[in-house]
Amino acid sequence: MGEARLSASFLVLAIASLLYIVGVATPSFIIKVGDVHNGLWKRCYIVKGRPQFCRDLEHYADKDWFKICRGMSILGLINILASTVCVGLRLFKLPEHKILRICSIVATFSTVAFILTGLVSYYRHTDDITDGKSFNYGFSFALCILGMCFAALVDIILIYDLLMAKKNIESRVGVEKK
Repeated sequence: MGEARLSASFLVLAIASLLYIVGVATPSFIIKVGDVHNGLWKRCYIVKGRPQFCRDLEHYADKDWFKICRGMSILGLINILASTVCVGLRLFKLPEHKILRICSIVATFSTVAFILTGLVSYYRHTDDITDGKSFNYGFSFALCILGMCFAALVDIILIYDLLMAKKNIESRVGVEKK
């Protein structure tokens, strides 16, 4: 892979990791009317623009869909960190390692799949969270989507590089045979 593409992939993946970590950790996936911020782990009550208190989720935390959403989010977090490490290893230590090249593509693809599954599960059950009241999506939800999109972009770059490397090898083999 071109050094510039690999460096850009690492940088974008590191940014995606940070965005996703902040998105998963903060309690602003959904903001209900009345300034109640809901996240994956806590529900916070805001009074006059300042958080008054936060508590663990109890209302819907025992539902299967929410357990799946949390599990997929955790697996997405693990995979986005693993794919960042794989791309970093390719950049700094093992640039031509074929298995690491494929592992980074698979880890990044599974990152996108896990994050997407968790976000869709959360989106489909917003009525359980809001009790049918009006709401807005918060910055945490947006950061998770942005991190997922950045990871998908990196995966496209990595696949493109894999195809170009294969094409370059085939063209070199054809030249050597002549």
